[in-house]
Amino acid sequence: MGSDGAAAGGEVWQENIRAGFRSLATRTKSRGPVRLVLPPHLTLTKFIKIPRVEPAQREKIVRFEAGQNIPYALTDVVWDSVVVGETPAEFEVLLATAKLEILDPLCAAAHEAGFVPQLVLPSAFATLAGFNLVQKDRSVSFLGLNLAPRSTTLLLIEPGRFALRTFALDLVELVARTTDQSRGTVEAAEGVKTKLLQEITRSLLHFQWRSSMGKPGQVCLTGCGARLPGVAEALTAKLSVPVDVPDLRSSIDFANDPVRQAVTDQAYSLIDLLGAAATQLLPNQPVVNLLPPRTHRRELHRKRRPWLAAAALLAATVLLPPLIHFRKLREEAQRKSAAIEHELVPLRLRDAGNQEKLRRLTAVNQQILFIQSTGERRTSWLRLLADLQERLDRVEDVWLEKLQIAPMETGAPMKLLVSGRMLDRANPLARVSPETFTRVKTLLAGLVDSPFVSAIEAERFNPRQPGILEFDFVIVADSRRPL
Repeated sequence: MGSDGAAAGGEVWQENIRAGFRSLATRTKSRGPVRLVLPPHLTLTKFIKIPRVEPAQREKIVRFEAGQNIPYALTDVVWDSVVVGETPAEFEVLLATAKLEILDPLCAAAHEAGFVPQLVLPSAFATLAGFNLVQKDRSVSFLGLNLAPRSTTLLLIEPGRFALRTFALDLVELVARTTDQSRGTVEAAEGVKTKLLQEITRSLLHFQWRSSMGKPGQVCLTGCGARLPGVAEALTAKLSVPVDVPDLRSSIDFANDPVRQAVTDQAYSLIDLLGAAATQLLPNQPVVNLLPPRTHRRELHRKRRPWLAAAALLAATVLLPPLIHFRKLREEAQRKSAAIEHELVPLRLRDAGNQEKLRRLTAVNQQILFIQSTGERRTSWLRLLADLQERLDRVEDVWLEKLQIAPMETGAPMKLLVSGRMLDRANPLARVSPETFTRVKTLLAGLVDSPFVSAIEAERFNPRQPGILEFDFVIVADSRRPL
């Protein structure tokens, strides 16, 4: 469905579009998916050339070029691209864009009438698809001209590529006065033909300069402007190629007379209608889709809805028996658990009593161990002192003046600070003899053999007093027999 009512501008065209959709919904019983065709003056097209790179990298380059070449913020428009030609070194890409303020009301009007937009197609691509259907020889260049009421679309098609251009050419009043042979009408028609020939010449030179495209071998003229007297002849003389003005209605089967009559009244738009149908029915037709994001999301949701409903039904059907089965298992398990819990209550009480008795028994055992350890330590001190006394008696003439516990470090064995003296009977008034030193060292060496001593440390001797040898040392207690 075309949207040429947008030509009115402002809010008027929106109301015209809604009225058109309502009229179409009244006259036909068909509802559902539709393809909308935008007129040329609502679509901006740009040709760009990009390097021949991988598809993922190509998409990034095209997006960058779109931001550079589209004179609007990308958030305010819908844009798409298609490759229209290629060489070993580069791709030629066509960017097409339209404003959201045009597309959103258009799609909303279609939805209000019960139609679901699936594709919003610039009219140039519909015209291209239509010309591909009427093209006779695909091995030569084909020039197609669609002289629409308010703008003209020019397409130069070659094998594997195409170029297009649209330009303003107001034919509304002139076509309405085709039977008027007044001087003013004739002059206006001549002016239109002159401008048309100038634009065609300019476009072909531009295509040749930009893409090295050749001169057309076929020319086809469609649209309301094709009915202007002398247009086909002027093109034939200018291009030196016969101009074909096909009757596109002969290529269409009409369902009924009202539809035939409606198409006859709007025959100038047949090329776009035929092309729009061809983009859906025939493969490999280059298209761009300017469907707004909001409508696109709605369409995706609509397509997914049946699958989601089917998936939910399937899930319910598949999962219901297991759910019932596991619910019965859960109830049975709960009953068994309650019965076991009832039997375990007295056992838990008995176990709690046993645990309390074990705690009391452990506390009593710890007290017993403490009492035993205290008793053994007392006995150890007595044995140590008795052992020291015995060893001092053996040596004779020796006595201890100090026996003190040294400050203890965590994890270190107990140490005893010992000070004493030895009498040198042979030299009571002189310096102690070496024999006295030997006796003291023998005493210290004997102390190491004591079962309560692990080592002797920090030995010091002082012979300053005549006849007496003072000595100091540290006893390291044996940790196997704690004191």
